[in-house]
Amino acid sequence: MPEHRTIVLYDGWCAVCSASATRLRKMDKHNRLSMIDLREDESIVSRHKLDPKEVRRVMHAITPDGKILTAMDALRATMSAVGRGWMLAWTRIPIISWICDRFYLWFANNRLRFFKRKHACDDACSID
Repeated sequence: MPEHRTIVLYDGWCAVCSASATRLRKMDKHNRLSMIDLREDESIVSRHKLDPKEVRRVMHAITPDGKILTAMDALRATMSAVGRGWMLAWTRIPIISWICDRFYLWFANNRLRFFKRKHACDDACSID
């Protein structure tokens, strides 16, 4: 039976990812997301033939119809699923979309520089 919720994959050992997952759970008033901590359930990574390193590097979401989205597309779909797509609708404007997509990737690659707290991630969050 297909999943009827958007699946959001996150790294439960990463303080940034865990905080984001917590915020998404609070926004999900109608149970439209299925949050999966990759450190507790890696089966979905192999089932969808995903690269574990890439899944830890950028956000991944799987839509109810099975489409795998990454980075900014995953964030847009996730926010839409919880009824807040309007907050990111402006990021779909052609030139702005290109800038937002690049900024997301830059941020994802540098997030630990901004958010690493003592004992929060250690080497678990390594995206190398």
